[in-house]
Amino acid sequence: MHNAGELAALIAAVFFAAGACAAIYVLARLARLIAAGTRLLADVRSRSDTVFEQAQAAVDRAHRQLGATGSVITEMDELNAGVSQLSEQVTALAGLGRAIASGPAGRVGAFVYGVRHAVALRRDGTARPDPAVPPAAPVQSAAVQSAPVPSLPLLAAGGAPRRRPLAGSGGPR
Repeated sequence: MHNAGELAALIAAVFFAAGACAAIYVLARLARLIAAGTRLLADVRSRSDTVFEQAQAAVDRAHRQLGATGSVITEMDELNAGVSQLSEQVTALAGLGRAIASGPAGRVGAFVYGVRHAVALRRDGTARPDPAVPPAAPVQSAAVQSAPVPSLPLLAAGGAPRRRPLAGSGGPR
């Protein structure tokens, strides 16, 4: 048999061989990882040119849009100035219109309109015009069915037919 020193040297040689195999395995994996990283880096470098071109195109489009926005803002400022001038003119005309309508000319015009309207109603033979919107019919449920009631004119206290007030007149006077 072998002595203890040779046995220790044999065990150390086996562990050294196992460690060397593990180191070779790790180095082989590391070499593949470095090769894959190198390929990835080369691919990124080749694609970076297209990415930079696309980024430059996006920046150019943004620059054009900013230029267009600047021209729109300039036009909006001009439009705002025009609208403010128009607003001033309309305000002046509105004051003139109020002055005319509330003055003697407006009162004469309202009187003439009223007289013409009354004459036109008398000429047609009607005492009042038909309402612009007819009154809504009452809703009856299916359970309650009744015969239609004929409409009768409303009678005033003296027995004479009473006229309904015109819309917006606030009732009889």
